[in-house]
Amino acid sequence: MKSFVINSLILILICFTAIKTYSQGRKVINHTEIGGLIHQSNTLGNNTEFNGFRTRTGITRIIKENYGLGIALGTDNYKRNNGASYNTLPITINAAYFFNPDLSGFKADIYGGYSVKIFNNLNRGLTAGVGLSYSVPVNKGLNLGLQTGYNYQEIDFPSNFFQESFTIGSYRIGLGITFK
Repeated sequence: MKSFVINSLILILICFTAIKTYSQGRKVINHTEIGGLIHQSNTLGNNTEFNGFRTRTGITRIIKENYGLGIALGTDNYKRNNGASYNTLPITINAAYFFNPDLSGFKADIYGGYSVKIFNNLNRGLTAGVGLSYSVPVNKGLNLGLQTGYNYQEIDFPSNFFQESFTIGSYRIGLGITFK
């Protein structure tokens, strides 16, 4: 019950933030990403490798000419080299710096949040990362881009669970679409 209340409050906060952002009439962009997570490290202390698939979509409010703040929701699906898989549903707060005020070219970003356990097949834990991307305008309202960066994910298990908690460090690469 406690988990349901926390998850509900998080979803209400996301919805409220999105509505408030749109109602203020400021420039809001949507960024959607699809990509891969390439194993860099883990804390299991063995040769286990985790590679993954990632999707992410978020809204960012441009707060100054080159700066943006926003929220994102996504999925990260990690697969061990022995076949086991770990699925996460990260909800993050994002900050971005656009090198060009027209939102094309290079962009640096940083994010942090938590992967919630809404369904039984999802794992929970803290998540964070940094990245750099480059996008080109397709038309006035659409950019396409390539991105890379680093992603950190904790996989938390309850203390009475048969498996230990661990962390995964991954390089991320992907393709992005920005609706502006």
